[in-house]
Amino acid sequence: MAVHKSVRLVLFLLFTMLLAVGVAVSAQDAGVLRVGMSAPVVLDPALHSNDPETALNRAIYDYLVEVAPDSTIVPNLATEWTISEDGLTYTFTLASGVTFHDGSPFTSADVVYTFERLKEVSSPAINLLGSDFTVSSPDDATVVFTLTSVNADFLYGVAARQALIVKAGEAAPNTIGEGDAAYASFNGTGPFILTQFDPGARAVFTANANYWKGAPALSGMEHVYIDDPVAQVDALLSGELDFIFKVPSGQISRLEGVEGINVLSIATSQHPVIRLRTDAGSLGEDVRVRQALKYATDRDFLNELLLEGRGVVGNNDPIAPVFEFFYDGSIENQPYDPAMVCQLLTDAGQNPLEATLYAPNAFEYPDLAAALQQMWAETGCINVDIQIREEGYYYDTSNPDNYFDVQLGITGWGARPSPQLLLSEAYVESGIATGYNESRYVNPEIEALVAQARETTDNDARRAIYAQISAIFREDGPIIIPYFAPLFGGTSARVQNLTMAPFPGLTDFRTVSLSS
Repeated sequence: MAVHKSVRLVLFLLFTMLLAVGVAVSAQDAGVLRVGMSAPVVLDPALHSNDPETALNRAIYDYLVEVAPDSTIVPNLATEWTISEDGLTYTFTLASGVTFHDGSPFTSADVVYTFERLKEVSSPAINLLGSDFTVSSPDDATVVFTLTSVNADFLYGVAARQALIVKAGEAAPNTIGEGDAAYASFNGTGPFILTQFDPGARAVFTANANYWKGAPALSGMEHVYIDDPVAQVDALLSGELDFIFKVPSGQISRLEGVEGINVLSIATSQHPVIRLRTDAGSLGEDVRVRQALKYATDRDFLNELLLEGRGVVGNNDPIAPVFEFFYDGSIENQPYDPAMVCQLLTDAGQNPLEATLYAPNAFEYPDLAAALQQMWAETGCINVDIQIREEGYYYDTSNPDNYFDVQLGITGWGARPSPQLLLSEAYVESGIATGYNESRYVNPEIEALVAQARETTDNDARRAIYAQISAIFREDGPIIIPYFAPLFGGTSARVQNLTMAPFPGLTDFRTVSLSS
């Protein structure tokens, strides 16, 4: 651990030197909010996935409808909507007087283009929307979605993180150009206008004075890219940042009780997934290997060690205890049992199991990887090497050793407002094509049950379906969820009216202000 601390010290000293010469962060403007986060990699609004990428796009673009922090759907560019009695037709009425940053008017054609483009580029949003819809514009102020089958969570698909409305005809949004028009394709209807983007360093925004909901209270915003979460905490404490999110649990004590610092905390369905690939020839193709890793993992201990008991241990499936009505607390999960681990691996012909465990440098995940390495080694039957990758690199599937391709990895899954969204994104066959089903897990029973839940609007019936899904995951699933974690953030006391979203990249800065 001494090596890690020294590396972090060097990184922080380098960061503060950059501050002194004005490279990483400009001189403080009284009306500019400085937000610390890791660097985004995938900029396309239809394809981005993690919090920094979402935060960048959320500042520039608007959603048709939005998911509020309490998981309800609220109006935005669509002021109202109706759903037909058969649940197959959704009609949206659009706000008037809305313009893009380039001054052109927003119309229904932009909505139609956006949702057709989501299909064309195989956006992850299609996991939530389904591919069996058409979208049309009977007039400039009306958009109609027509489905071929009921989708109980269709509105959450319309509000998917990637469903930001782009201007019709913009084939390559968020592409950095040349000269004075370098950011012309970052052209949304949103509350902030991108004026500078230094990859890996920062993004600078000015308030959109012509924003259709009224100009933001802030004069601008800066996203300061600091990949190391400990250095982010250092920068908040030193006054160089105003807001950070995804604070590791072990860093909370550094912020608590500090004058001028407010600690934010909300219960969420956010969780790390420890997963094995299950496709042919992969490490987890044999269910006995999947079972062995479950018996090798003491999840209660990990929650106490890494989150100081602040998390909640649920089942090894994405239906979190925070989804109270849908969560089945009667399932008995595998206890920590080294003897069973070794027997299962022997039966599978993989004793000892040798593997490399990959993890992103986010939250407490590097420490989770180290704890798993030691815990699994103590069974006498599992030996893993650890490889840590920066978050933006790890989640960019164009890179080697990315989260989607590695055999054994830890992935951070942010909060979702419904368990159906997680199941539809990551645990059905269609999620392989969109880059979210990282385990390549395809189980015909799960496929049928997730499809059934999708078309079930009665919550009691849906709860029974989810109980069946949880039971299958216990025996066959390729994942271990050590705990469901609260989300921690921190702000300077100057920050007013900020409500951190459960998926923090979706935090709404339109009404945030800074006190003098």
